[in-house]
Amino acid sequence: MKARHLLCLAALGLAAVGSAQAQAASTIAIHYNRCDAAYDGWGLHTWKDGGTPLPGIDWKTPMAPTAKDDFGVTWQMSADAYGKGKVNYIIHKGDTKDQGGSDMQFDGTASPQIWVNNGDRTIYTSLDDATKARAAKPCP
Repeated sequence: MKARHLLCLAALGLAAVGSAQAQAASTIAIHYNRCDAAYDGWGLHTWKDGGTPLPGIDWKTPMAPTAKDDFGVTWQMSADAYGKGKVNYIIHKGDTKDQGGSDMQFDGTASPQIWVNNGDRTIYTSLDDATKARAAKPCP
């Protein structure tokens, strides 16, 4: 009886892990760090392949951050919005663009979360790498 009970608990535990992974995989997150910590007015312009912005997003009304933490701010979107996984974006404040002023993109299927430091065109796929890069490079 105990063995059967343990098997049931193990199965429930695996189901919970699978559910959390599925939830995490269904979300795309862009984490953004500004060394001046001045996030007011900075937004995310993001679009699908073909140049179609996500619903409710245009240049004058970019997506506002959805969260703030020790790294900076985060924008979270549904992965379903990007179809094949290609996420196109620009972080901007009015007409001032970060990351060199160019359109940016990453594969949201391979890396559903990225970390970005202002003034740095590199897209980091781990918090640790982004934090190390910020520490190694003076603020712009």
